[in-house]
Formats: sequence, C-alpha cells, structure tokens
Amino acid sequence: MKHILPLIAVTLLAFSSCRVEFSPNAPWRDVPSVYCVLDPEEDTVWVRLQRCYLGEDNLYNYSSIADSNYYLPDAVSVHLLAWKGIRGDNNSLTASEKLVDRWQLAYTEREGKPEGNFPSGRQPVYYCVPGDRMLADTDCVFQLVIIRNADGDTLATASTSMVGFLPKKITYNDTIEEVLTNPNALRGHEFGFIIGCRGRLQWNTLPRGRLYQPFVTFYYKKLRDTLHFTIPGTTVKNPGNAIFLSCIPFTQDYYFDYIRRQLADNTDSLFTVNNVDITIAVCNEDLNAYITSLDHTVMGGQDNPTYSNIKGGVGIFGSRRSHIVINMPCDSVGKPGYIPDRLYNLGVGFYGHFSQNK
Repeated sequence: MKHILPLIAVTLLAFSSCRVEFSPNAPWRDVPSVYCVLDPEEDTVWVRLQRCYLGEDNLYNYSSIADSNYYLPDAVSVHLLAWKGIRGDNNSLTASEKLVDRWQLAYTEREGKPEGNFPSGRQPVYYCVPGDRMLADTDCVFQLVIIRNADGDTLATASTSMVGFLPKKITYNDTIEEVLTNPNALRGHEFGFIIGCRGRLQWNTLPRGRLYQPFVTFYYKKLRDTLHFTIPGTTVKNPGNAIFLSCIPFTQDYYFDYIRRQLADNTDSLFTVNNVDITIAVCNEDLNAYITSLDHTVMGGQDNPTYSNIKGGVGIFGSRRSHIVINMPCDSVGKPGYIPDRLYNLGVGFYGHFSQNK
C-alpha cells in the first residue's frame, strides 16, 4: 500500500502539469472571434467578427440580449494591410517592412440562414473592395488588424498569404488521353475515358497551395431545363515540393456510377449535354491547417484543438482560389466507350447518340 500512494501522487502531478492554467475569476478580457478567407478572384473581402466573452456582468444577464456577442458598429475598426513579401523555400512568403496598400473595412449587416442547422438572423460583417489590386498582390503578405476605437488598442492581428498563380508554361502529355491535366492547359482537349484505363485528374501545383479539391460539374437536359450536379474527387495535400498532383482514383466507373446514383429515381427522358466544367479548388497552409483540425478522423478520433492563427483572439485568416474550365467538350462520337453511349447504358433515362451544347 505504501508504494501505491506515491504512484498516485506522481500520476496526479503528471496530469496537473499538462493542464492549461485557467481561473474562472480572472479579469475580463475582450477576445475577438475572427473569420476571413481571401480569394483573389473575388472583388470583395468579408470579415466575420464576434466577441467570445459576452461581458463583465453575470452571464445570465446577457442571455436575453440577442446581439451580446457582437461589437457595436462604432466599437472597433477593421484594417487589411498588404506588405511586400520576401520569398523563401517552397514559395513561402514573409513580410518585409514595405507597406504596399491598406484598406479600412466598412460595417454592414447581411441576412443569415433562415432555416436548417444553426439558423440566424441578420449578421454584422465588415468588408472592403480592393478591386484588381488584390489580384496583383499575390506575392504580398496580408495582415488583418482589429482595433478597439475607445482607446486605440489592438485587440487581434493575423497574417496570411495568397495562393499564387500558375506558372506560365504548362506541360501536357497528349499521348495519355485519360489524364486530365491543369484546367488552364485543357483548352483544345476533350474530357473522356479510355476503356480499360484508370481515369485521373492531374494538375500543376500552385505557389503556397496546400490542399486541393477537384470537381467535375456534369450537365444534362430534362425537358427544356438544363440541370447539373457536381462530382467531387478526393482532396489531395501538397507537402510543399510537388510539381504535379493527381486525384486517383477518378475512374470511369466512379464517374458513371456517381451519375447513376444521382439520377436513380428519374423517370423522365434525359439528354446528354456534351460539355462539363472542371474546377480545382485550393487553399493555403493556414486554411488547410484549420480544415484539418476540424477533421477528428485525421487525429485518430482524439480530441484535438481547432487551429487558429488569430493573435489575441480565435478564428482563421487564410486564403483560397479556384481554377475552372467552363464548357469543356466531352469525348466525341465514334470513340470506343464514348460518354453519350455510356450514359445511355446507365438506364436512368438518357437517350443514346444525342448531344447538345449548353
């Protein structure tokens, strides 16, 4: 028995040493919750800003106040700064001391979700319209700054960098017809599969792009309406030095089985639209880390903390972008296993030997 007590004491000491110190009676501190994702192909930057701590009084007093977790419009100011970036390994960027541009975001309110999970009313947000300047600044490091207007103190800051553009020269192997390379290089090629071959989506990596998600948007006609749904590929991560990435398997069986399952209950006549859209969506390291931290299966089901890069607060400041090819033609009639023939054989209402552009 005398050996058990020291063991218990050591065990308790080990557990206590892993805890983060927390005092329920600690002084009140303003903790902003910030969410902002930059996209160089969008003309507007949106920032969602809330308060994590509701106030200094009894929390029960705040339960009847609908907007107690929001800042009043004149309580804070939100700024976006662009600093000239210094390029490092794997196209990484660090901020220099040269300020390229600065924007102060305006306050507005937008309609929230009227129904479904977590419905909400009007939501306060902050926004600015950098315009074409944002596209020209993908080699900058962007900084988000939240300032309390009453005393000028900085409540929170965060930095991130844009996902870069593609290299100007794209390689493509014309002899491998089942390979779909980077969307920007697909002009003049056809989307299709060769019987007996594994289909795959393949693309060039983007500077500072870490997580990729390919999609193929399939279009079809039902009566006079052109309808569509999106066929997703698996997400692919870039460790930082890959030149090409690919989504495998994106086989012909996967592609046509997905269509069959989407239209399994269809009883009307359908027509093939002989075009698809191909999209590669990509996010930078910050947004990748945030998304990964939300996926508990990655951590083996363990309770892992949600990633945040907001200094002085919580949330995420990251970037994303997408490359899309619109109206890419499918393979033509006469090839073995061409797409209209395969769709007809699915038995979900498609006519054979018919195609019509969007």
